[in-house]
Amino acid sequence: MGEGKNIFLIGLPASGKTTLGKELAQKLNLEFIDLDDAIVQKIGMSIPEYFQYQGEGNFRLREKEVLHEICAIKDGFVVATGGGAPCFHFNMDTMNEHGETVYLDVNPGDLALRIMEEGVENRPIFQSYDQMDLIQEIRALKEKRKEFYNQSKIKIRDNQITVDQIISNLSL
Repeated sequence: MGEGKNIFLIGLPASGKTTLGKELAQKLNLEFIDLDDAIVQKIGMSIPEYFQYQGEGNFRLREKEVLHEICAIKDGFVVATGGGAPCFHFNMDTMNEHGETVYLDVNPGDLALRIMEEGVENRPIFQSYDQMDLIQEIRALKEKRKEFYNQSKIKIRDNQITVDQIISNLSL
C-alpha cells in the first residue's frame, strides 16, 4: 500500500473504528488519525464537555472543519471517525471524495455490551441508558444513520470484524 491511499472507518459507537483503525494503519504502513482526538486537540476540551457547554450543533461544525483540514493537508492515512461524523455537513461526500469509506456494521446488542463494559462516560449520547434501553437506542440510532452509512464504498457486517476482513475488501 503506497502513499496517497486514505481510508475512513465509519460506524456506530463501539463498532471498533479506533481499535481496528490503529491496527489497519500499522499493517498498511499508513498514519492513523482518530477524528475525535483531533477535534479535542483543536477545541481544547473533552467532547462530553464541549457537548455540554457548546451543544451538538457547534461540535458538528468543529468536526467538519477538522475533517476538511485532514483531507486538505494529509495523504496516506486511516481515519477513525466519530459515529455521527458521516451524518452531518456532507462529511460522507467529503470522505468518499478523498478515499475509501468502510462501514463497520456490528449488531446493536454487541455494541451495547461493549459500551456498558467500557463505561458510558465518554459517550455523551448514551449516558442516560441502562443496557436494555441502550440496545433500543442503538437500534434507533442505526436506523436514523443508515442512509449515511450505506453511502460507504465498503460495508462489512460482522460482530467480530478483523483487519484482514477490511484489507480483503479494499481496492489496494
